[in-house]
Amino acid sequence: LNKPKSSVSEAFRALRSNIKFIAKAPEKGHAQVLAVTSSVGGEGKTFLSINLASVLSLGDKKVVLVGVDLRKPKIFNDFGLSNDFGLSNYLAGHSTTPQIIQKSGYNNLDIISGGVVPPNPSELIQTERFSSLIQELKSTYDYVILDTPPVGLVADAFQVTPFLDAMLYVVRYNYTQGDL
Repeated sequence: LNKPKSSVSEAFRALRSNIKFIAKAPEKGHAQVLAVTSSVGGEGKTFLSINLASVLSLGDKKVVLVGVDLRKPKIFNDFGLSNDFGLSNYLAGHSTTPQIIQKSGYNNLDIISGGVVPPNPSELIQTERFSSLIQELKSTYDYVILDTPPVGLVADAFQVTPFLDAMLYVVRYNYTQGDL
């Protein structure tokens, strides 16, 4: 958003264009839900989530970026927002949807941070409240981007798959281990 003519911005515009080949386009009242994950921390999940959400919002689409990594919430920092109320607070029944949605400061882009780190993140994601929240967000936004924890460390990212149109798996050159 701050450097719209950079090569990184162009790379994310290309990703935005290519998403239509991996998932059905959003329809009125039925947002496209995308999750971003990887094997371990440090591979660029949050970087990709933030920039994908940003470039989608520049295309005049309503986007909400949700911090589903309840163990290490980060996205609020990049936007200078609070993490006092977020997804964990909502899932535990301590906050309402309007209380957890924060304006990013950019047109068409809202943020739901991870919230207070709970003792039971996996169990919170399995609740009916998570399903209800995703349905509510799908009816309000064009895109719902879920920034999830790494699948190689915890099962949380797998728990969101029933709600997804597509999952983006991040690998980092000279960092990601394994035979890819």
